Amino acid sequence: MILIPNNIQAHFTTLVGSASDFHIQPTKVWEEQTITFLNTLSARLRRHPEANTLPDLMALAFWLRKANLLSMKTRPNSNRLSVGLGLTFHICPANVPINFAYSLAFALLAGNSCVLRLSSKSNRSTDIALQTLSQLLLESEYQPIAQRVFLIRYAHNDDVTAFWLSQAAGRVIWGGDHTINKMRQFATPPRSREIAFADRYSLCLLDATYISCCSDDLINTHCHHFYNDIYQLDQAGCSSPQLCVWLGDDSSVIEAKSRLWQRLADIAADKYAIEDIQVLNKFVDTCNAAIDHEDIANIEIASPELTRIEVKSINISQQSFRGTSGLIYETRIKSIAQLAPLINEKVQTLSYLGVEKSTIAEFIYSNGCSGIDRIVPIGNALNMHNLWDGYDIITTLSRIVTID
Repeated sequence: MILIPNNIQAHFTTLVGSASDFHIQPTKVWEEQTITFLNTLSARLRRHPEANTLPDLMALAFWLRKANLLSMKTRPNSNRLSVGLGLTFHICPANVPINFAYSLAFALLAGNSCVLRLSSKSNRSTDIALQTLSQLLLESEYQPIAQRVFLIRYAHNDDVTAFWLSQAAGRVIWGGDHTINKMRQFATPPRSREIAFADRYSLCLLDATYISCCSDDLINTHCHHFYNDIYQLDQAGCSSPQLCVWLGDDSSVIEAKSRLWQRLADIAADKYAIEDIQVLNKFVDTCNAAIDHEDIANIEIASPELTRIEVKSINISQQSFRGTSGLIYETRIKSIAQLAPLINEKVQTLSYLGVEKSTIAEFIYSNGCSGIDRIVPIGNALNMHNLWDGYDIITTLSRIVTID
């Protein structure tokens, strides 16, 4: 149990949990009851009548399935015990509100108690997840887990933040560079662990020859996968591709682009309900890029759902040009080595299509890349995993006790 001063409690709103019942005692990593709880939450979310209309909620529900959770579990070592740190404090992201649930799940699986500060921004998926979670925690069999969960909201308040950080054996910060620097100004216990998800940039590498040779059915499948990466979170996720890099000679790239972009535009027109304000914002961003970007070769507004900006070459400055709601930058290269000027520690996810994994691995090694933490096939850019941003999240949020 933790004593929360009255002057601190007065400044936050409790969403889930009870301050009087909350405890910070660490438990076993990958505890069976925790896995069962998360799997039950998955089932409840999937049965919600609105689940099929909310892709981010459905993605969370499938991710929470026991089979998926266990796929991330590493083989236990008989000479080691894995236990939680105790209290973890989480600053959850505003750009992807549903991510609070992933942060909570990781910390629970790591054997911790969890205080999460949720963003004031919300959406229907977040509301349903909170409601379902709250109802499930009321059931008697999950009372031990209920005592480890405390979800709150509060306006920016240094006193509240300082209190929780002063108590936390681990902290998870999703807010980007500014928030990370702000949180690091507060005192924390000497052995407190930190996972900080900084501002990141992601891109997609497409082999033009492969796409040119694909059947129409296969192109359709690839474009549905590509749609998920780009449109499911409106490119707000750090792993959403902002730049598409075409690998191949000029003629193969031209042919491949004509096949892929038209099909993607058709899929987006059918599946993506874009609002007028999104179209307007995207147009403003396009105009700003035309003014500020020094290397634009072409701009094509293919449809309200898809705008493409072609650039002649790429370097670090490209990372400052980002799109939303189907605004995509693209360029062409003849060798994967030409990616090197773009890659620094800001680059998180490289999704790919038609490129051999060994080719990408050799590029990483030979160029001594300080960036690229995830390399995934298209369609998997947004798939959350325990290995994220170069961290093993569950290992980082737990401690190892060796037995000799």
